[in-house]
Formats: sequence, C-alpha cells, structure tokens
Amino acid sequence: MSIKRIIFYILAVIVCFLLQTSVFEFLSLADVVPNILLILTVTMGFIRGKKTGIVIGFFCGLLIDIFSGSVMGQYALLYLFFGYANGWFHARFYEDDILLPIGLLAGNSLIYSFVMFFFFFVLRGRFHFISYLIHIMIPEAVYTGIVALILYKILLAIDLRISDGEKRRMF
Repeated sequence: MSIKRIIFYILAVIVCFLLQTSVFEFLSLADVVPNILLILTVTMGFIRGKKTGIVIGFFCGLLIDIFSGSVMGQYALLYLFFGYANGWFHARFYEDDILLPIGLLAGNSLIYSFVMFFFFFVLRGRFHFISYLIHIMIPEAVYTGIVALILYKILLAIDLRISDGEKRRMF
C-alpha cells in the first residue's frame, strides 16, 4: 500500500467525520442527517475489499465513539462489521455500475438504523418501531442514498487516480 493511499484514507476519514458532524448538521432534512461515515466505510469496502473496509470502518466508528459514544468500541465494532460485510461485494465491483453501491448504501443505512433502534430504544423499553421507521429510518436511508450518489463518484475517482499512479510506478 502506498503512502498516497494511506494519506487518502486518513484524510477521507477526517473530512467525512467533519462533514457529518458539522456541515450536514446544518443541512438536516426532516431532522435527519446522512451518515457520511457509513458511506465512506461501505464505499471503501466495496471498492477495495474486506481488509480496507475493516480498517476504515474501525477508525470511522472509533471517531464516533470518542466524540459521542458513551461506551467505547460499540460504533467501532459496528462500522467494522459493515466494512467487512461490504468487502464481500468487492468481487462484483464494476466501476461503471452505480446501482449496486447505491443499493448497498441504502440497505446498509436501514440496517444501521435498525441496529441503533434495537440497542438504544428496545433495550430501554421503548417499542415505537413504526414511528421510528417512518420518521427516522426511511428518511435517513433516502438522504444517505442521495448524498451517496455524489460522494461515491468522488471517492471512486480519487481511488482510481491513486491506483493509476501505483500501476505506473510498477513499470
């Protein structure tokens, strides 16, 4: 792995964290914000494979744990699982295909919201699933999918540019 790729991963995690916690807080629609770190984790797992998805997911989740979580490691573990699971789709990765990654991102957003509902509401005795589904889960999945259209193309373009540079250096 090249230094450029490592720097790109570090900068991508930091920039996406800052976008999620600052910029998109002001751009909330229906009181939901897109999960930018989930987009980064799923996209990198999808484009680069399981190992990259695990590493990116762990550090994205760790940032969330450090700055907002009450229990250290729960988000890191959750995002790690998302990176690993989406790394399985790396074998089906085609640069021109946009439907699979966007479908994966919307589905992952729904799964993420369901896990959050289970751990933060059901375990505390709050069982208003239909309300949570209508007001939080579906709008967040749609908003994340829309933002993912743009962010996926940007991340893919940067990754392809780094890969081209690595290929040229090999010869």
